[in-house]
Amino acid sequence: MSSDNANIKNDFGLPYDAKDIGRYINKLRRERKLSMYQLALDAGVTRAVLMRIEKGEREPRLNTLFKIIDGLEMRPAEFFMVFN
Repeated sequence: MSSDNANIKNDFGLPYDAKDIGRYINKLRRERKLSMYQLALDAGVTRAVLMRIEKGEREPRLNTLFKIIDGLEMRPAEFFMVFN
């Protein structure tokens, strides 16, 4: 099994990968007119972590993803609905 993010979709049969999640977080953040700094502060994560997640360079851990979702003032079900 490849550790390359580009193959995660194929390796696990998922409709999304880290880049898709990062782009979606970035889209939601911009729609809410939040700076990266403000979302990081609201989510309780560092700006560097958020930046790497948004760029798709890092797969967010589940607890970090939930913090970001909370910082976006969403419920997890709302966030993941787009990936169905």
